[in-house]
Amino acid sequence: MQKENIHTAKEKKINENYFTGNVVIREVLGEGNSAEQEMYHVIFQNGALTTLHYHESDQILIATNGKGVVGLIHGTSITRFEIDDNDMTFFEKEGDTVCIPANTLHFHGAINGETFSHIAIMKKFKINGEDARKYIKKAENKWQYDLISEEIGNKDPEDIKRVEKEIAEKIQIAISKKL
Repeated sequence: MQKENIHTAKEKKINENYFTGNVVIREVLGEGNSAEQEMYHVIFQNGALTTLHYHESDQILIATNGKGVVGLIHGTSITRFEIDDNDMTFFEKEGDTVCIPANTLHFHGAINGETFSHIAIMKKFKINGEDARKYIKKAENKWQYDLISEEIGNKDPEDIKRVEKEIAEKIQIAISKKL
């Protein structure tokens, strides 16, 4: 057993393709201290958000400070999708909690102009198969940059960034309408 603190846990390097704006991630539970779970304390500064992504396991988010948002995305296309008002919710106080189902495209982070933090918890592994041939594999995350590249069949960073900008604008409009 190893004790960690969400405010002083080791800071994790950020992949700039995964976030819009300034974000700090602290790995509370990971390879060194948990065989089955991952837990992060994530701070989204001044309206920062994740880009669209999904996880192969459920993701639990627990608000720790500030005002934030989480939205689920519907549609079969990363470039053509809808954000339903019913599938966007706001974190308004410490302790607000959501569970995002596995394989659900979503985003989360701070409301524009705000700083927001949450704890994120996920399983490291998933079980594949439905019968005696079940096997365990590492649960993966799939991020917007790679999803766009696959969908448009193009790996040109400028083309991908253009589409990412369009998606970010669409998300900001949806958040503004809901506020």
